[in-house]
Amino acid sequence: MRIDVNEPDSAEKFWDGMRQVAAAATRHQDHELFEAIVQIGTSALAQGVELVPSSGFFLHCPVCSARSGQRCINAPGHPLGDDRLHPERVELAEKAIRGELPLPELLR
Repeated sequence: MRIDVNEPDSAEKFWDGMRQVAAAATRHQDHELFEAIVQIGTSALAQGVELVPSSGFFLHCPVCSARSGQRCINAPGHPLGDDRLHPERVELAEKAIRGELPLPELLR
């Protein structure tokens, strides 16, 4: 499958693939896959790929405690509206991909 990087939704397609890797990392408890997500994400950002708001799927949500690969749910004082993730989770993803935060702990 060929993805034209100039397509309007090419960044969303890229991050959708990253979400699939995050779900697999969580399912298989594979820390190396989490490391790969950060390495690929960092490289993509360096090449100009936009970080889309749904890229935080590989982290736990600090607001509603959604796990890696899960969508966020409404929480008191933190409604989602049309978003799939809380802004705090998206912010954590941006920091993790930039290397400012450690990788998530695996679920046990």
